[in-house]
Amino acid sequence: MRLTQILLTVLLALAGCKGDTGLGPKVDNPVVGPPPPRKVGARNSEQTAQADKKQRDRDDEKSPVELVSATESDSEIPKELEGNRVVATVNGSPLFEAEILERYAEQLSKMREQVPPDQYRKQVEQLIERDLRAHVERKLLSEAMRRSLKKDQQKQIDGFMKKQLQEQLDQMKKEMKVTSTAELDRELQKHGTSLAMVEYQFRNKVMAQQYLATKVKNNQKLSRQDLFAYYQQHLKDYEFKRRVRWQQILISRANEEQARAKLRILADGLKEARDFGEMAAEISDGLNAENKGLQDWTNEGSLADEKIEALLFELPIGEPSELIESPRGYFQVVRVVERQNAGHVPFDEVQEKIRLTLLQTDEQGEMEKILEELWDSASIDSPYEIKGYEPPKS
Repeated sequence: MRLTQILLTVLLALAGCKGDTGLGPKVDNPVVGPPPPRKVGARNSEQTAQADKKQRDRDDEKSPVELVSATESDSEIPKELEGNRVVATVNGSPLFEAEILERYAEQLSKMREQVPPDQYRKQVEQLIERDLRAHVERKLLSEAMRRSLKKDQQKQIDGFMKKQLQEQLDQMKKEMKVTSTAELDRELQKHGTSLAMVEYQFRNKVMAQQYLATKVKNNQKLSRQDLFAYYQQHLKDYEFKRRVRWQQILISRANEEQARAKLRILADGLKEARDFGEMAAEISDGLNAENKGLQDWTNEGSLADEKIEALLFELPIGEPSELIESPRGYFQVVRVVERQNAGHVPFDEVQEKIRLTLLQTDEQGEMEKILEELWDSASIDSPYEIKGYEPPKS
């Protein structure tokens, strides 16, 4: 009887899928590819490619940027920083204003044209004060890494970093739609930075990360009892409300002809007891169609559509709902796969996540100790107040 009612509803919907529904305008497919490329002869194409390559080679030869050794001293700074204002001196090594502002270069360039000089300078000062500690910390770490390296290690990490940097530059070329290093440098300068600055910042960042990676050793052995103890102490974190896993077949009415065709397939499929997931994969316009319309666990009270939510907690498991017409311009049928009362996520499902949490917490503690030691032994001079740093009393 229930199946008959569902089929009748679908058939009535089919009859109603004609002309303007008043449920919103029809829309064209927004995903439109570019026009096909103009065909050229193979010989002309090859000549063009060779000419382009020669031009790129000439551009690269003209490029003012040369990648320096990744383990060069911090004193090897880009020309852009020469004469730049020093905002701090870290163990005798200067930290320049431009290093801190580089990530904001494009926004600051626009701001300079729009606000009075005093307001612009005020914004710059706020950025320096906010970010100074992080940059000092990175300099402490990168310099500590450089001091710790032996010659053979320097060559090894130099090769690794150059490879990583090149991959980053290749990705930047794709994003900026350029093919040569010189073109990339010009594009970067339009955004208020340069290839030399990108390399300089990259070297210091990676050296800082490598120092922490070599120093933080996590040998903590965690037993099942340790993990379960954490689970019991944080049981509230693993609570869940009454929840449901379900499937959805959603049919858009943007194209009435396609909607009618899909509703016929749905009606026939329900009559023949076809697999609901297979039908979803075939005809659903929902985001999860490829996953057989399957929705992840949905907690009670989390859906905006109260009518659908109420249905999901009442519908017999495994049975499709009646056809539901939405005022937003689509039909849908839902099916409950599994339902659970309120409870806790089982320990076995989260024990590996707990292990990672505990290991990361331990690593974080180790990193804080390393940083504390570097700060305590550092000689830092700055006209700015650095958060959490107290200069040694003379």
